[in-house]
Amino acid sequence: MKKFLATSCIPLVILGLSSINVSAQQTMPKLPMDRVYQGDIVLPNFKGRDKEFSNYKTRIIEEMKTGPNFAGHYAIVVIGCGTACRFAFVGDLANGQVYQFPYGGEENYDMDLRFNVKRNEVAVRWISGDNCLKDYLVWDSFQFKRQGMRRVGNRDFCEAS
Repeated sequence: MKKFLATSCIPLVILGLSSINVSAQQTMPKLPMDRVYQGDIVLPNFKGRDKEFSNYKTRIIEEMKTGPNFAGHYAIVVIGCGTACRFAFVGDLANGQVYQFPYGGEENYDMDLRFNVKRNEVAVRWISGDNCLKDYLVWDSFQFKRQGMRRVGNRDFCEAS
């Protein structure tokens, strides 16, 4: 049985995202953020449905066992892949399914994520060449919808923030 803990909705404020496309954001579905999953944590099936993520099973399991950190009943798992290299997965704690995060690796150098257990939105910032780029993602329970990548400054802006 799935169990949720009722909480009050506290808005997440992310500094430096003044160029968010509000009209696109308003059309995205919002998950009920007044509840946080408190049921048993279901781990991925690395021999079946989630086989493609089995190389990272120890890290994914460790993070999922700590409980939800995103969108009520998900765990975002960030894994390092070298100096300033990171990639991520999203694990559903209620059914164990793992999803690929749309950014990460060497293409998104020094990737930084901002997210909250009470929101289904993620702010992503990274370095590409001499540019500092950001995107704003909204999770719809199956995938992320990108709101539009934008340049927010030169490389130094990302490195200083």
